[in-house]
Amino acid sequence: MGSGSLARSVLAGLVGLSLAGPPAVAFAQGTKEATSAGKRWEEEFSFWQRASSGNDVAQYEAYLKQYPNGTFASMARLRVAELQAAARTKEAQPAAEDGAAKAKAADAQKAEAAKKAAEADKAKADDEARKAEEEAARLKAQAEARKAGEAAARKLAEDKAAADAKAKAEAAAAEKARAEAAARLKAEAAKTEADARKRAEEQAAEAERLKKEAQAAADKARAEEAARVKAEADRKKAEEAAAAEKARAEQESAARREAEAKRAEAEKAAAAEKARIEREAAAARKLADEKAAEVERLKAEAAKAAADAEAKAAEAARLAKEAEKRAEEAAAARRQAEGGAAATGRPQDARRTVGPADAGTTDAAKREEETFQKAVVDGSEKAFRGYIAAYPNGRFAADARERLAALSKAGTETTEARRQVEEPVVDPREAYMDRSTRIQAQRWLSALGYNTYGADGVFGPRTRSAIAAWQGSSGYRANGYLTRQQYRMLREAAQYAETRQNRQRRYQRGYDVLEGPVDDYYDGPYYRDDGYYRRRGGVVIIPGY
Repeated sequence: MGSGSLARSVLAGLVGLSLAGPPAVAFAQGTKEATSAGKRWEEEFSFWQRASSGNDVAQYEAYLKQYPNGTFASMARLRVAELQAAARTKEAQPAAEDGAAKAKAADAQKAEAAKKAAEADKAKADDEARKAEEEAARLKAQAEARKAGEAAARKLAEDKAAADAKAKAEAAAAEKARAEAAARLKAEAAKTEADARKRAEEQAAEAERLKKEAQAAADKARAEEAARVKAEADRKKAEEAAAAEKARAEQESAARREAEAKRAEAEKAAAAEKARIEREAAAARKLADEKAAEVERLKAEAAKAAADAEAKAAEAARLAKEAEKRAEEAAAARRQAEGGAAATGRPQDARRTVGPADAGTTDAAKREEETFQKAVVDGSEKAFRGYIAAYPNGRFAADARERLAALSKAGTETTEARRQVEEPVVDPREAYMDRSTRIQAQRWLSALGYNTYGADGVFGPRTRSAIAAWQGSSGYRANGYLTRQQYRMLREAAQYAETRQNRQRRYQRGYDVLEGPVDDYYDGPYYRDDGYYRRRGGVVIIPGY
């Protein structure tokens, strides 16, 4: 009974010491190990409470096996030694009480040695723990002395009773002292545990605060890094935007320079075009003046030709009168000849002899007169030369020679006048054209339906209008000036139109045979509104049918 109470007191003291020692050291470690160390301590302390609540050696051995270097390892070894010694004492007491006393003394010595070893292991125990151990050793010595007295009291009952009474009194005092010491140690252990919990809570709070500070620092670092990355990205974007703006400004500057160059070129081209238009206007004015002079000249020539025509008409009337006179004379002579033949009484023989000769003479005179009249109507040197060649000694030979001389003189004067006329001013774009090609171009335009009102080789306003009209219908820019390519295209179009006209004229000889469809076929005389041919004959040949 006494030894168990003493052991529990010693255990309680050691519990208090352990609470004040190793756990505090464990909590003083790093913030990261505080939680795991506290958990291990709680598990060890709970295991120790279960083991120390009874007198089972197996529980203490299980504790020592799991925690060989634990906080309560020395106390567990001491308790195991006490329990084993008590067991051996109980076993040896029936055999020999003396041996038991010695064994107990030996066990006591062993327990004292184990206790001293535990005290050596717990060098950090305070003075109160040492006092509790000394008191426990003294009480144990008293218990052993009591046991020794009880052994001696077997012989003497009275001594035993007295010893028992004394032992009981001492035990009661010791029990009271142990209870007081246990209560004090328990209060100290509770205080120490409360302080340890408080320190653990403070350390946990400090650790949480440090953790929060670390998290805040990490968040701040991340935010600063994100801000730095964002600032770097913004800086790069700003640099890229500045580079793009610089490139755009350079492009705009280049575009402005190009536009300025184009504007200068346009102004230069406009000035050149203006100068060209002015030159063309001057040339057009000069051409107009030349055309007016030409018109005046043509009017004079037309007046002269009209006068010549009137003279020719008068001459023709005179010749006609002479021809009528000669015809009347020939008729009178014929009548006279016929009358003479009737007077002689040989009309048949006279007709056979005289008639053919008179008829041949009359026909020859008539042919000569017709030839001369045609020459007069034609009025050309060729016609008069033809008459002279046919009738060199004719009745009108002298007149024909006079007229031929007059025409030769007039032709010489006209040729000289034409040579004196200045050649028209040619546009540089049409420098490849001479007078003959310009005349041919005017003829082609008139053949295609773009009337130039004459082919004189001078491109006046009417010719320019005709050229512009043809250019517009052919898909060219209608400026009224022919390029080399346009001249070739105009020639091909005129040749095609001329070939078509010749083909139609060839088919229409004697009978209406047309290669169709031709112009005005459906509106012409060949086709009726009801889909039938008109009565006028005609065959339409459509290529491919």
